[in-house]
Amino acid sequence: MSILKETDRNALGREEDFVNKIEAVRSILKEKGFDGVEIKSQANFSYLTRGRGFIGLASTAACGSLFITLDRIYLVSENIEIMRLYKEQLDSNPSVEPIGFPWDEPKKRELVIKEITEGLTLATEEELEPEIFKLRSIMTPYDREEYSKLCYETAVLLEETCMNIQKGVSEYELAGEISNKLWSHNIEPITILIAFDERAYNYRHPVMAGERLENYALVGICGRRNGLIVSISRDVLLNNDPEMIHKHEKCAMVNAAFLSGLKVGSTLEKVFERGVMEYEKQGYPLEYKEHHQGGLTGFIPRELRANYGCTHVVRQNEVYAFNPTIQGSKCEDTVLVTEEGIINMTYTGNYAYVTCDIDGEKFVMSTVYVINN
Repeated sequence: MSILKETDRNALGREEDFVNKIEAVRSILKEKGFDGVEIKSQANFSYLTRGRGFIGLASTAACGSLFITLDRIYLVSENIEIMRLYKEQLDSNPSVEPIGFPWDEPKKRELVIKEITEGLTLATEEELEPEIFKLRSIMTPYDREEYSKLCYETAVLLEETCMNIQKGVSEYELAGEISNKLWSHNIEPITILIAFDERAYNYRHPVMAGERLENYALVGICGRRNGLIVSISRDVLLNNDPEMIHKHEKCAMVNAAFLSGLKVGSTLEKVFERGVMEYEKQGYPLEYKEHHQGGLTGFIPRELRANYGCTHVVRQNEVYAFNPTIQGSKCEDTVLVTEEGIINMTYTGNYAYVTCDIDGEKFVMSTVYVINN
């Protein structure tokens, strides 16, 4: 498996990607009659720079702001952060001017902003969010390449861990092991959900509670690298359990039904309806009410959740992660939408799979891995 390090990223591709995204934002500014905008959310900061703007993993606001005008780009932050952000997260991009202010003199930030925006009509990020969302949720060529690497590496790490799980391990210990492996590959474990045995049957969002493994483990994670987020779940049985295997086969059919609906031009509501219909077909008509079913992803774990009334139109190069569940079983992968169909970016070929036929269209879905058949 390839190991992607920060220094290995295609610098030219990243720089071109940044330029193209900045120009797209400037086009929005011109269309809306604005001269500039301040970008300060973690999601949009990472979308534009493909760098990390956070300090805490759970931060929704970046620790620096990008001020984008029609002809200039400024990075504004406290003196504590400014050069780290500029050198390490923007690769000292010469098109960006870093401006720091003393952390203990916050009023000087106002003076900086006044100086660089004097006479400009500035938009707030919120005012442009609908347009930025449309940009952010379509992966550029550079994003797609990086996303593919992230998904594959995350899936390999998680599957290797699950296939070697031992009886008696605690949920906390397994979470620590997964976190260690992700961080060693520069992947931030922003969500880890683990439930063993009875807890897996009872809870759809199982934050770890310390139980020790007897036979069945449900593991779901969200990993993030340079802003992009992969969502994946993998389940494992130490010993054969025909009933749980059967549930997983049905759950895989539901996930395949969601994916079969991911056609360019369809609405997310119609995709959702396909999955709900498959739940009923598999004998679990109300199971979808026990847990949200996933949806559009990218720089936010779920940009949009699939549901009735969601009129968002599926577009080429969007990324989705559905997560259907059936009473302890779960199926979840991260997929890219193309004109030719979906690409499962978290498929490795190393786990347990079942082939699902949805109206003649075949999908290879991950299913529960049994260690001792």
